[in-house]
Amino acid sequence: METITMLEIRRNAKRLVERLEQGESFRLTYRNRAVGEVHPAARSGGVTPDDPIYAVFDEAEDLGGGLSTESADALIYGS
Repeated sequence: METITMLEIRRNAKRLVERLEQGESFRLTYRNRAVGEVHPAARSGGVTPDDPIYAVFDEAEDLGGGLSTESADALIYGS
């Protein structure tokens, strides 16, 4: 993990934010003393288009709005 100083943050904030967005983490120092770490925020992307849950909804519509538990499990878990 790269160490950065408060001075570097003030001078290069935009570039450091870009690096955080790329997944990098940093150890932060202030007056030559480690004071913390900076990590990318957890992504809360929610459900993505390739999520199996969409297959359940698609299939439910195709069957008139209902799925058996076994059918739903097969779609989600591939069983």
